[in-house]
Order: sequence, then C-alpha cells, then structure tokens
Amino acid sequence: MISLDVFVDRLCRVGSDAGPRSFPRRAQDRDILMKSICMLMDSSRTYSEEEVNELLQEWNRDVAPAIATDHVSIRRTLVDFGFLERRADGSVYQVGFPPKPVAFELEVEDLDLKATVSAYRDY
Repeated sequence: MISLDVFVDRLCRVGSDAGPRSFPRRAQDRDILMKSICMLMDSSRTYSEEEVNELLQEWNRDVAPAIATDHVSIRRTLVDFGFLERRADGSVYQVGFPPKPVAFELEVEDLDLKATVSAYRDY
C-alpha cells in the first residue's frame, strides 16, 4: 500500500524536481504519477481524446513539470497500464481499472495535487 507521505514525496520529487526527465520506469513512481492523473478526472464520465490531451497538458504544466514526455505518449501509457480505457476507435476515454490494482491510502484521494506541488516548489 502506498501511503499518503510516500505518494506526496515521490510525486513532488519525480514530477517537480530536477527535470526534464522521461516518464519513470520504476513501478511505484509510475503508478503514483498515473494515479495523480486519474485524480484529475471524473470517473463517472467519458472524455474525448481532445479533453484527455488538454487534461494531460494541464497535469504536465501544474503537477509534474519535470516530466518531459509528450501527452500522447503519456496517454498511451495510461491505456497500456489500464488506468485509462478507450474505445477501439479512440473516440472515447474513461478512467479504467488496472489489471494489477495498486493500493493507495484513502487520504490520497483528498489531496489537492496542484496546491501540494506548489507548496513543495515554494519550499
């Protein structure tokens, strides 16, 4: 289980510190970043490809500016790992259920990502 403290620490260190860097290969860091993206989405609705791209660009700008991977590659990674599901034609996306779910402390869901990263940068 990934605790709130670990989530915040790794999100800030990987996403905000000493960039630019590629999307992480380390499973825990990758899962934390993918979870942070899904936290910005409403799991009860569907998104167009354009909406997902805009959300990913916003996430990259406000939450994880050190990540230099383009939004298209990040979107593919989210789909590949099951964090995002899409129709075969790519027209509709929604928050997915990864085949190997990662457990996060419940407090992670209440985290204000942008404020947390902003406070980390100010510190």
